[in-house]
Amino acid sequence: MPKELSPAEREALERWATAVREALGVPDARLPVGELLGLTGRVAREAVRPAVPPTAYLMGFAVGRAVAAGADQETALREALAAVAAALPGGTGPAPDHRPSTVPDTQEH
Repeated sequence: MPKELSPAEREALERWATAVREALGVPDARLPVGELLGLTGRVAREAVRPAVPPTAYLMGFAVGRAVAAGADQETALREALAAVAAALPGGTGPAPDHRPSTVPDTQEH
């Protein structure tokens, strides 16, 4: 469970998230801060701290592919969160090699 953010941290995080959304052209992207901080904290502790950035990238990639293939963004995000949590040592849910069902089996070009 992530520590509670102070009001200043929450404000800084929201400013940063808004700037990144604008820079990436995804102003309406949902950002489940608590879930992401909790999961990335687990990745840092249970895998290795440097695994956090590539994990976040790969989750975003998986969600983007799923949405491009017609999946609901919320469902794709939930499946990606669950798959990463399951891949951690002692994780729960699908087997570590589980890929969200909304991610196509073939690579799109």
